[in-house]
Amino acid sequence: MNAFLLSAQHLSFSKAAKELFVTQSAISRHIAGLEAYLGHPLFMRRSHGLALTQIGENYLKLVRPAMESLERATTQVISTAQNAHLLSLSVAPTFAANWLFPRLESFRASNPHIAIHFVRYSTTDSAETGDGFDASIQYGYGDWPIADAQYLIGRETSIVCSPSYLAQHPIQHFSDLKQCSLLQHIELPTSWDDWFNAYAGPYEGARIGPGFNLFTLIIQAAIAGLGVALVPSCLLQESLSSRKLVEPLGQRFESPLGYYLCAPNWRSDMESYQRFGEWLQQECRRPPTAS
Repeated sequence: MNAFLLSAQHLSFSKAAKELFVTQSAISRHIAGLEAYLGHPLFMRRSHGLALTQIGENYLKLVRPAMESLERATTQVISTAQNAHLLSLSVAPTFAANWLFPRLESFRASNPHIAIHFVRYSTTDSAETGDGFDASIQYGYGDWPIADAQYLIGRETSIVCSPSYLAQHPIQHFSDLKQCSLLQHIELPTSWDDWFNAYAGPYEGARIGPGFNLFTLIIQAAIAGLGVALVPSCLLQESLSSRKLVEPLGQRFESPLGYYLCAPNWRSDMESYQRFGEWLQQECRRPPTAS
């Protein structure tokens, strides 16, 4: 098939032969065999060169995308094999800073032959990764059918505020939150709505409050006394142990959302991905240490 594609690209058997490191007669025989198989001529042989027939042009349009797809798949497989000891990872920023980085040295100690490259974080509903990274740690429902998605941690959530905010806004019952400023995650606009529906009954003001696009900013806003935050508990260990934040209701809540390690199915058998996933699962099962 490469003989046909290159001959069509250059409109020359000799140039196609040169690129494929074969003789011109070999290319001619290959094209003649293909034309015989298809039952139609693909090229018009002219004194000044080649030209595609109408059937040849149509055939080129049909086979070129398939060949490009095959080339991409081949390149991806080769890249995966060559980078067995490298994992390019896109991670939700707050999870990276508050949970992953403080633990990462233990992975490096037990897997010194695997290097992790952290790249810019990008969210995606399908958990598909681009050419720039192999896998990601995403916050969501884990319902990505084209990807291997391993639940890690994060379904347990906390309602938190600063001690000074609590002093000014006593919170003893779920209904007391209706009198508070609710810090909103703009990429998770139904978070508070879902919480009220599950635990305290519908509340029209559940989506009203200052908005932020990262849990890092929401946590810092809560520490600054700007309101009450609803945050995965795994992100709050340092803030709670230092008493920068408190949990006024004294309990935690279950969320359908969590952090998942995700990779497209065709990359999920990479050694680096599997080793990293095994280590993450062990760390997520480990009880938090006291600070």
